[in-house]
Amino acid sequence: MDEMKKSLTDDEERTLTAIAERIFPVTDTPGALDAGAVDYIMIALGGAYASDLPFYRRGLRAINRRAREMFGAGFAALSDAQQDSILVEFEAGTVPNWKKAAEFFETLRYHVLEGVFCEPQYGGNKDMTGWRFVDFSGQQFGYADAYVNRRVDL
Repeated sequence: MDEMKKSLTDDEERTLTAIAERIFPVTDTPGALDAGAVDYIMIALGGAYASDLPFYRRGLRAINRRAREMFGAGFAALSDAQQDSILVEFEAGTVPNWKKAAEFFETLRYHVLEGVFCEPQYGGNKDMTGWRFVDFSGQQFGYADAYVNRRVDL
């Protein structure tokens, strides 16, 4: 990440990290942060998802604004329950004065999950953490055939 130009400010990245940790939290398995989802999003916002950067900035500002309105502190400083209450509003699209709240939440949720389960070469799925959740070995060096050419018994 150091070799890349950062796409978000430190405060925006802290907020993104806190949100990712609530969307895919640590349980008896690693969470979004451990799986590299935030790194994936930061890389994507500096490249393939660069067109989403203004939307991310507006959304992260809206989340922090709502956190200050409701609880007097930025989102990353809130308790898990307080963070969840804000994210529930965003998911439902009931945030006052921002019609795109639900769209932002869904975009962010989707990107967090992409970061957990993507090909590791894109900066997420660190140590194939996401793939281990679903017992998927992925295409690894030395396999005779690509995994996409094999039938999978679901």
